[in-house]
Amino acid sequence: MKRILNLFLYELKYAFRGIRKHLVLSFSAISSMAVSVFLIGCFLLIGIHVDHFAANVQQDMQIHVVLDSNLTSQDEIDSMEKKIKKIDNVETVIFSSKDDELELMIREKGEAFSQYRGQENPLSHAFFVVVKESSMIEETAAEIETLEGVDSTAFGGSSVTELIHLMDVVRKAGYVLSALLLILSLYLIYNTIRTTIYSRQDEINIMRTVGATDSFIRTPFEVQGILIGLLGALIPFLLVYFGYPILYERMNGVLFASLFSLIDSSTIRYIVGFGMLGCGLFVGFFASFFAVRKTIKAKR
Repeated sequence: MKRILNLFLYELKYAFRGIRKHLVLSFSAISSMAVSVFLIGCFLLIGIHVDHFAANVQQDMQIHVVLDSNLTSQDEIDSMEKKIKKIDNVETVIFSSKDDELELMIREKGEAFSQYRGQENPLSHAFFVVVKESSMIEETAAEIETLEGVDSTAFGGSSVTELIHLMDVVRKAGYVLSALLLILSLYLIYNTIRTTIYSRQDEINIMRTVGATDSFIRTPFEVQGILIGLLGALIPFLLVYFGYPILYERMNGVLFASLFSLIDSSTIRYIVGFGMLGCGLFVGFFASFFAVRKTIKAKR
């Protein structure tokens, strides 16, 4: 155990020594890593919220199916419900009586319509239809409208489907940009580790002469890459970990409207915050891993 601890301390010491010896290059890599990880964190934050917003929008997306006014008996209503349920994209069908429809209209358009309560109610019975795939809501509404006994359908129009499509484009663009930033970070750390190896070539040759194994020589450089990755991810991690709860509190957990509710702080801290640290660790390790194996192998 003591031997393993001494070996770890040795590798850590030489990793810091490599960073200190090439301070400008290491600082450049750490700074670039910090900017890249922060932007990746922002894109991840946007992507997670876009998924959350889209789920909220899709959950609220229903087709309002208004029945013909002469469809009044319970048997006719049950028969219509069965027909709608047979359509492929339909998940749930919820009945709304004409009295329910009137109360909904009063809530949305004002008390002036309350005069139609009772026998004066001119509205028809209706259904609220929840779909499985929101992207096909327009086609589903058109299919329901062809059924005999259906007067009209409404689902919010093409603007709703366009909103969901826009959210999907934003999410995909964020993931693509995150991947490009990861590649850039890998390249920067790769160059930093390779430069450090070149500058310590004489030291490496002496270590080989006295019998040091390749793994013993490689490990300090790999640890150096991991440290650069973690140091670069530390500041963005702290910004998200402590900054997002403040933003959440100031916005009362809502962006624009309740449909666009923000995700709670504890979830973001762990998903995005620790995801950023994991990203720094991943980039630092693999960049140094490839740089060390390629450069040391070439210099044998």
